[in-house]
Amino acid sequence: PQWIGAVGVAVCLYLTVHFHNTLNVDKPFSVRRLSPQPTTVISIHGAAAATDGMPPRNTGNANTQRAVVTNDHATIAAAKTKTLTSSNAEEGVSACLLVNDENPRLPEWIAYHYLTLPLVSLIVAVDPASRSSPSEILLQWKMELKLDVHLWPEKRYLPKSMRGPCPTPDDANKCLWHHRDRQQHFVNRCMAEHKRLNRTWVLLTDVDEYLVFNQARKDDPVMPSDEAPEGIPIMSSWKYHTNGDMTIPDRGGVVDGMVNGKYWRTMPLKPETDVDYGNVVVDVFNQKHFLRDDVAHLESTSLTEAPPGVPTATDPLFAGKGLYVKIYNDTYDNNADGAFVPIVIDWKIGDKKRRNFYGGHLVTDTKGRKYFMENEHKFWPPHYLTKYSMAARARLPSVDDGTTVLDVLKAEAKEDYVKGALGPCISIPRLLYGSREDETKNSTAAPEGFDEKDFVTLRYRYHAPKGEFEASKFGKTIIDVSRVPIKSLQTKALNIHRPLTYYCRKDPMRYSVSLFRVNHYLDSFEAYSYRNDARSTQRHCKECYEKKGERAAVAVDDDIQPWLRRFVELVGHEKAQKLLSKAGEFAKLE
Repeated sequence: PQWIGAVGVAVCLYLTVHFHNTLNVDKPFSVRRLSPQPTTVISIHGAAAATDGMPPRNTGNANTQRAVVTNDHATIAAAKTKTLTSSNAEEGVSACLLVNDENPRLPEWIAYHYLTLPLVSLIVAVDPASRSSPSEILLQWKMELKLDVHLWPEKRYLPKSMRGPCPTPDDANKCLWHHRDRQQHFVNRCMAEHKRLNRTWVLLTDVDEYLVFNQARKDDPVMPSDEAPEGIPIMSSWKYHTNGDMTIPDRGGVVDGMVNGKYWRTMPLKPETDVDYGNVVVDVFNQKHFLRDDVAHLESTSLTEAPPGVPTATDPLFAGKGLYVKIYNDTYDNNADGAFVPIVIDWKIGDKKRRNFYGGHLVTDTKGRKYFMENEHKFWPPHYLTKYSMAARARLPSVDDGTTVLDVLKAEAKEDYVKGALGPCISIPRLLYGSREDETKNSTAAPEGFDEKDFVTLRYRYHAPKGEFEASKFGKTIIDVSRVPIKSLQTKALNIHRPLTYYCRKDPMRYSVSLFRVNHYLDSFEAYSYRNDARSTQRHCKECYEKKGERAAVAVDDDIQPWLRRFVELVGHEKAQKLLSKAGEFAKLE
């Protein structure tokens, strides 16, 4: 009878949710978007994607909603034809999240990016130290909005030797590196899976980070100049020093480099001087120098391949005055390709000669023999001229007008200055938002039925100085995996800030020329100390927390705040309340 099928579906769904409430990460569920099909698929899979192509098991079907409960992710792919293996039915942006007790902020993160990217596919992994599971939240997003969501077990992305909690819990430093190692494996495996599913752009941030349009504002850092102002000498191969005898109290550091072919060192700079390429720096005697974009210069003058008869060197490692490399086509000593050999040079780390060491250029050893350093930056996005970056930022929409990140990426890719391809790896500066609250603010950012204090993006408006590395640190990335070879994703990532050596720039993106920024929220101390992660000792340090927040309270903006009203308009008030009902709720965890 028909009611038996309905009962079967209900039992299957109940068991799935109940199972994941215990966070048995060896068998997480994977929920896949089937739009425009009405089918709902919830799978509990313990096998990795390497089993794809295996015949389906006998699962037993309940026909009321054609729900399938199976023990294997690959079974669904085999049983449900191309609808499941090609997840490009709805165009959008994908993401990868490694979470640890993030349930209070996860609904807000998903809702915001569902609206603004738009987020269509999400892969989540849970740190073994986490005391909570995101399974109920993820299942709700699948059921309500058919979001393509996958919750991965450790075996899906980690070598066996690395699975489980940190093996040295009393050593905080080792646990931190254990976490970072896990993160590096997850990021590349996740991107590889999105590539397999025919996805394009993949966002790599944490749950406390939100991608926003970097519209030009009055408090932006100085825009770099493409050329030196008339009469200002150009300094090349420059370096900024802020320690030792090169600084004096109440003054900035000094810059040294080459001016008109001769070595020059400035006097201490005025404190308000913004030291970066394309800027004019001013010392205490009002002497001015224009800082050349040395990276752009070295890239524009680099070779694409080694000259005839010159060996190629890769993977440089410096030790004293020794430079160790993997060598190929060794016409000098006939070393085998890939051999790790020393190149004896007459300079060391910190020497001025090191400043021009860059891929695509030649290095000469003490015997006068030349080596071609591999051009690792040939796939990096270039430094665009400031006039193009300024024009692009002037075109940026607001969160309130319905234009998405994907819309902007597509539109900018058509502009002449990018020559048809933006990326494939776009570095994005972060901006730290502190814990200072404005109690006098009369906000209309939260629609009726919502409390802005439940949402970090509405509650905190004060941030650090834009472009200041000391406060906001390294940026994050969004990567078009369709343009990255799969072999580049088959090893662990370099790090979360720069995952791919050959596609992501080594130098940080300047805030003033970036299309996007990542709002990074310090949040309340309750939220800051809630996670049980590798930095838990620091996270429970109130003094450390307050020190972080001091620098992140110098300016205000509300760029992000219209998003919640727009989200409610998009999905409807009732559904929005249901999806965000647990936002900002810090349940007691044991």
